[in-house]
Amino acid sequence: MPPRDEQDYEERRQQIIRGALDAFAAKGFDSASNKDIAEAAKIGSPGLIYHYFRDKVDLLHQVILEQMPLIKIMDSAEAMMDQPPEVALPELARKLLGAIHQWPTVAIARVVIAESMHNKRVASMVSDIGPGRGLRILATYMERQMDAGRLRRMNPHIAARLLAGPIIAYMLTNYIFEQPEIQNVLPEEMAQQTVANFLRAMAPDAVRG
Repeated sequence: MPPRDEQDYEERRQQIIRGALDAFAAKGFDSASNKDIAEAAKIGSPGLIYHYFRDKVDLLHQVILEQMPLIKIMDSAEAMMDQPPEVALPELARKLLGAIHQWPTVAIARVVIAESMHNKRVASMVSDIGPGRGLRILATYMERQMDAGRLRRMNPHIAARLLAGPIIAYMLTNYIFEQPEIQNVLPEEMAQQTVANFLRAMAPDAVRG
């Protein structure tokens, strides 16, 4: 068990992270002040935030790393690298769409999409730990499966986006823009159809006939 002062430090740090998520979700990244974050975190002084985080972008960074379910999926992705596509990809799609269905994912996505449009530092940071990293991991998997003859040969970065594109579109249209025509499509159905179409399109030439 860590010393009490270390435990207290981490508990307060997590308290601020949770408060920041609530403040960012309610007011947006730019509009949420240190006072808003401190009130949401139930800490006495806004200045205390800088004892734990360098600045507001660093705080957002930690919110994404520690509160975004998608990060945990990427952290465990190495385990799937040698699994065949018909095994790995349905499970991956289910996990991704299951994570997208959770409130922290939607709340954080709304914040980072809005902020990344005009803040290059945030856009770069988000890409490095989120979409950019995830697509690089997926492209590495695709290339390994192409080398094994399980997927037809093409640019693996394009292949990664062919799979991820429908999932991202589902998230945006369902949870960000809340388009009514997609509201009754369950995540499981979207995952199944996306992977089935991808595997059919990416079948090796010998299998395609």
